[in-house]
Amino acid sequence: MLILSINRSMEFVSCLRVLLAAYLIGVAASAPIGPVNMMAIRRGLISGWRHTLACGLGAVIADLILCSLALLGGQFLSSELSSPVFQTVMAAIGVVVLLPPGIYFLTHAAKKPLNTFERSYRRWKEGPLPAHLFAEVAKGTALTLLNPLTVLYWVGATSTWFPAAYSILGSKAALWGLMMIAAGMITWFTALILFVRFMPRHIDAIFFRLVNAVLGVFLLGLGSFCAFTLMRHFLH
Repeated sequence: MLILSINRSMEFVSCLRVLLAAYLIGVAASAPIGPVNMMAIRRGLISGWRHTLACGLGAVIADLILCSLALLGGQFLSSELSSPVFQTVMAAIGVVVLLPPGIYFLTHAAKKPLNTFERSYRRWKEGPLPAHLFAEVAKGTALTLLNPLTVLYWVGATSTWFPAAYSILGSKAALWGLMMIAAGMITWFTALILFVRFMPRHIDAIFFRLVNAVLGVFLLGLGSFCAFTLMRHFLH
């Protein structure tokens, strides 16, 4: 009875860890200070938080499309997930895709924050405000879908997460992953809306620097996990 209880507790912890990882992957997908976030911040500060909501909604829609395609591909390869060769290839993809951005964001966070803020703001501040919020949604979707770095991120993130998740959650891994990733992205844009609505003065160079630092640490963590998995397969 005690052994059964311990096994159930371990299964619960494993499930919780996998779901938390998917949630953080969703947050990390939305957090980079790029065209969508700069557009959401600028237009929200100028014309109100609804514009931030519209930009964020477009980005979430596009990211969920890309994430669904990546997870669907993982489902088709489910018979190969237990193969050591396949796991090695997936880990190698994770290392290549996730470690360089992690280093980049940490380096960006370590730079003089004022320069980082001014360069990012200057790059994305141009462009007229659309008359309807639907245009904001469409532009947020397009900017996300057409960004090759976003596609690479989902390839790297799902190749890291899905094999472990499938071994724990089985055929429901893709559905659970999609829901938790969506929750992570919604959390980020909800926080951004709250900042724009109630604390606009706090969206400054330090804010950018903190986001880059946290994002860099998380991506380095995922990449390091892939590197550890890769080394373990080679050592065996």
